[in-house]
Amino acid sequence: MEHRELYHLDAWGLREKLLQKEWKIEEVIDHYRSVTARKNPDLNAVVHQIEEPVNTDGPFMGLPFLIKDLNAVKGHPLTYGSKVMDGFKAGWDDEFVKRFRKGGLTIIGKSNTPEFGFTPATESVHLGFTKNPWNRDYSPGGSSGGAAAAVASGMVPFAHASDGGGSIRIPASNTGLFGFKPTRGRTPFSMHLNSFAVSHGVTKSVRDSAALLDILEGPQKGDLFATPAQGKPYAGLDHRDLGPLKIGYMADFGDVMPISQDVQAAVNKTARLCESLGHHVEQAYPDIDLNKFMDAFVVVWVVGGALAVKEAARMNGKTVDSHNVERMLSTLIEKAEGYSALDYEKARLYLASESAKFHAFFEQYDVLLHPVNASSALPLGCYNGEEKTIDEILAVSAAYAHLAPAANVTGLPAMSVPLYWKENNVPIGSHFTGRFGDEKTLFKLASQLEEAEPWFHRYETLI
Repeated sequence: MEHRELYHLDAWGLREKLLQKEWKIEEVIDHYRSVTARKNPDLNAVVHQIEEPVNTDGPFMGLPFLIKDLNAVKGHPLTYGSKVMDGFKAGWDDEFVKRFRKGGLTIIGKSNTPEFGFTPATESVHLGFTKNPWNRDYSPGGSSGGAAAAVASGMVPFAHASDGGGSIRIPASNTGLFGFKPTRGRTPFSMHLNSFAVSHGVTKSVRDSAALLDILEGPQKGDLFATPAQGKPYAGLDHRDLGPLKIGYMADFGDVMPISQDVQAAVNKTARLCESLGHHVEQAYPDIDLNKFMDAFVVVWVVGGALAVKEAARMNGKTVDSHNVERMLSTLIEKAEGYSALDYEKARLYLASESAKFHAFFEQYDVLLHPVNASSALPLGCYNGEEKTIDEILAVSAAYAHLAPAANVTGLPAMSVPLYWKENNVPIGSHFTGRFGDEKTLFKLASQLEEAEPWFHRYETLI
């Protein structure tokens, strides 16, 4: 049974209602299951339902949560959005799943993802396309598009998401959510894709995102390194003690790619808003060659991706061929096998040297503001991996999400903040990158922007 009042609460607000005993957790979970049953057949955001005992041992007191279908939940399918994983059930819980449960979250399902999470649109042939709840002719983005569509439409209060090249921030931008990518090493460390990927979540409020990071922070056994803990809860940060920031502002991507007028309008509005809040905003560009940077990123990303696909298939007792993966993936593997070890190492070292330049930028600036993407949400079908080769997919990505991977390569914390909606009702986020290890400044800035330009009321239109 659905309860309209619950639509007006973020996860932390729901927690407060549970503490005050105004609602029972069983009623809350039943509400979200009912919303999912009504909305998911159209949006295709949730691909697997999970029934497990309500988990109230933790700060979130049993609130319902989705896990992206790139992470293992013991006893349940782990498809990676691919036919090659048909019939596979995980025999273990992913480290993030363990931490979400320890934080008091009840896992009620798994969210949709493109095949192995390799495109910034959630258009898996195996699991089906996910639609944007704001406008169903458009994609929510990816690869955490299922999570983003589910949260924005009210199927869950928040959800797990991961980001190896923009996969939290891009769908957050396209669906009007707050999407935060932590510093590399802030949460359990992953060697996949040269350690570019991190896990966190997509949320409707800044405080929900901060509270999620509180339960995820810290290394796991065997991590090669970890970013030192902050010492204070992120959820308790107060933006009122945030002094004026010096914000570098990339109004465009220079000669690398054109920026659409709506994206330009969105980021310009955000720059003006920051100025009105007392921050110093000036145009500034990190001293890197974006084209060469992305060329090197593609080498590392393609090789790491091919290895991940082959290892997953082997785990399921299969080998990869053109019959059990999309054309995009089969050609990705061919491309990866065309690189030498020297090609890979050259690309990796180049990215390391360019990352140092990116970090140097933050010796002069507190924060970098720029567009999340070169255009707003793309129409459904732009990334259909069954029809396109990896080179065709990369060409679309290069014209769409050129700078988003920079935060993954450099390890810097970054976020997409929902501050603009187009006439066609599709949101456009603004991207902020911070200093290494300085999530607290980003959270404070985001909270300040949220107070100055509230967005939560907009979700009511999706009820």
